[in-house]
Amino acid sequence: MFWRGLMKICLLLIFAVACCFSVAAQDDVSSELHGNIYSQMLKQARQLHREYRFAEAIDICENIVNSHTSDSDILDSARLQIIVSENSRNLVNYIFEPKIAGKRKIEINSFISIYDSLKNGYFAPVSGSMLMDADKGNEHSLPVTFYPNSNSKNANVIYFSSYGRDGKTGLDIYKINRIDDTVWSEPELLEATVNTQFDEIYPYLAEDGKTLYFASNGHYGMGGFDLFKCTFDEKKGTWMQAENLGFPFSSPYDEFLYIPDNNNEFACLSSTRNCDEDDIFVYKTEVAINPKYKSVADHEELQQIAILDVAVENTEEDEHVEINIEGLKNNEVYIQLLKAARYYNGKFNCTQKSLDSLRDKISDIDNSERQDLENQILNRENELFDMQSVVSQLSIYISQSEFDFITKGIQPTLNDGLKSVVNFDIPIKKEIKVNIEVFGKQTYGNLQSAPDIKIQSCQPSEQDMFRFTVNGKIIVEHDYILPDDLVYRIQIISVPVDKKIEQEFFKNCSPITTEVYKNVRRYYAGLFRKQTDAEMAMAQLKTLGFKDIFISAWNNKKAITLREAKNMESKQKLTTAKTSPETVVGINKIYRITVGPINEQKSVIELINKYADGKDISKKINSDNKIVYSIGNFTTFEQAVDLCDRLVANKITDVNVNELTINN
Repeated sequence: MFWRGLMKICLLLIFAVACCFSVAAQDDVSSELHGNIYSQMLKQARQLHREYRFAEAIDICENIVNSHTSDSDILDSARLQIIVSENSRNLVNYIFEPKIAGKRKIEINSFISIYDSLKNGYFAPVSGSMLMDADKGNEHSLPVTFYPNSNSKNANVIYFSSYGRDGKTGLDIYKINRIDDTVWSEPELLEATVNTQFDEIYPYLAEDGKTLYFASNGHYGMGGFDLFKCTFDEKKGTWMQAENLGFPFSSPYDEFLYIPDNNNEFACLSSTRNCDEDDIFVYKTEVAINPKYKSVADHEELQQIAILDVAVENTEEDEHVEINIEGLKNNEVYIQLLKAARYYNGKFNCTQKSLDSLRDKISDIDNSERQDLENQILNRENELFDMQSVVSQLSIYISQSEFDFITKGIQPTLNDGLKSVVNFDIPIKKEIKVNIEVFGKQTYGNLQSAPDIKIQSCQPSEQDMFRFTVNGKIIVEHDYILPDDLVYRIQIISVPVDKKIEQEFFKNCSPITTEVYKNVRRYYAGLFRKQTDAEMAMAQLKTLGFKDIFISAWNNKKAITLREAKNMESKQKLTTAKTSPETVVGINKIYRITVGPINEQKSVIELINKYADGKDISKKINSDNKIVYSIGNFTTFEQAVDLCDRLVANKITDVNVNELTINN
């Protein structure tokens, strides 16, 4: 009985364990099944987005989010897709249909060759001297760089994409400036209005010198890389907020390298839409002067617009004309008059458009080109006057002929004055798609080699960094790497990491160093080996109007308390002190006020505390058991005298200003 009972218990245990494994397996299968379902839903939403069915894509992603799935990657992707689809829906509310002059499909690895015929520069790999720390080893993934020719108006600046020092924010846009014929400045990161936490690639500075075009997958866009432009604010000396070029230039696919020609008549851009994975389309589009915008919601219409088909070139007239008077439909003279009138009307409108374009350009060119453009405008105006006269003459004659036929039954004939205008073969309209060359003939060879760029090292020396001053050349070192030994610096402000602080804020104090902590960037003034030097500099900063500032201490790049730092400083060996540079504080003279000797009076110390405005106050007892107060430091005599006058006005008479010379 015992063994039978024991066996029964064992069988029950085995069954229970099996059930547990079965339930666990079912849970795993259920979890995997749900994961596959949500992945398919997300895949469907992305496909709908690419088909410009943004509302449907949003609905699917909202269902994923509301399902409370435990897959954080799926949830994050769904939320991101909602944002991108919302952006896209907003962008198609304000679009225009550009006139496409030509397009060509090409392998994506060689599409840049179509741009090789630019007159103001050429594309080549990033020069080795321009590579930054995170670029090394990633050279193959860096976009090519546009190098301006010497005849370009922008010959003294190069914009390029780089991973920067650490690559944490992807590819960002930097620039270097020409110092002389062979030497360029160190790379300078463009501000947050241009760069994001994601990638910015293919920067191109237009010949106007103030419009920067680039592609980004981090700004407000339709998904993938969109096309953007920034305008330089010459008064503020900064780039304004990036602006999406909008649909159909930007799309749910990847767009790159928008480049207008020097006359801003045509522009070139590239897109992966409507082609295989290894191909890309390069388009040439007319630059619209006054485009007519509209809102489009229908996804089929958006798909049609997004194709960017080459425009039909209406160079010739249609043989068929609309007859105004039914009884004249067989009158060849009348039909010829109508064809001629329409032909000249069309020619008049084209000439008017061309004249308007020339007039818009004349305000933006220099004197050397102005005369030629003025001659072109004069010729167009003469042509326009002649055509207007012909159009008017034809209109009057047609109206008179129709009136004579209706009232008198007279068939239209030609007078001698109109025979030369009408008696010619009116061209017959043919629908021709003209695929003109995109910025010249394509070159199929390898890209040009990168030019020899020499970068001038502007890295400040250790002596520069430990020379605190308020009137020298300002040094701003972002994410400065502190030395391994003891150092002090003064924190002056903390701001969100994407907020730019203008150099004027620092009031010529130098050096300025920064560090990023979470989403905050902290700014520090000065680097000091001694706490007393830091205190002296902080007193000077306060006189300049900096509030809520404080000294921080660091050892081996780690923050420590001021008490710990002071103890370390007092124990430093002489050899260490000799090998570490002293901080040079750029103050030749300071001033302190002495009050006394006097007997201790509560009212006196209250007045001193009231007017000292945070200055250091020390107290000393002399040999006569009298008290002497010392107040400072003041960086100008006027500041010290101002406090002195306040104390005297409150009947404290034993007050003196003392001048101390330092750092001789």
